[in-house]
Amino acid sequence: MNTRRTLLCTALASAALAAVPAQAQTYPSKPIRLVVPFPAGGATDIFARAVSQKLGERLGTTIVVDNKPGAGGTIGSDIVAKAAPDGYTLLLATSSTHSIGPSFGGRLPYDAVADFTPIAHVGNAPSIMLVPNSSPAKTVKEWVD
Repeated sequence: MNTRRTLLCTALASAALAAVPAQAQTYPSKPIRLVVPFPAGGATDIFARAVSQKLGERLGTTIVVDNKPGAGGTIGSDIVAKAAPDGYTLLLATSSTHSIGPSFGGRLPYDAVADFTPIAHVGNAPSIMLVPNSSPAKTVKEWVD
């Protein structure tokens, strides 16, 4: 992980959290829960733990990483959607929870847009598509065909 990018993302998240007007003088007054809607030990969890450590140091509080895996991120996302909107329950959302899942057209227990307020973009996770060298497909179109 790029340390410089992590620190930049942490600074952005800190600034966004500190900008909550009603709580600016007292926030945070207790630990913050960061829900990761995927299993412990995966890429999202590892990233969350690195960011939460720096963010906790910056805010002077403990950030508790709480893994709530299942249903492609839906379970953890739903927990956060139903949490009190007080800044003490955050979600490390991904394209799975807020783009891919909702685009399948199935019924989600939360509205990916209306039920959340984005506070910071903390990273990118590029994806690549690979096929065996022996595959006749050399482009995505050839693979789809």
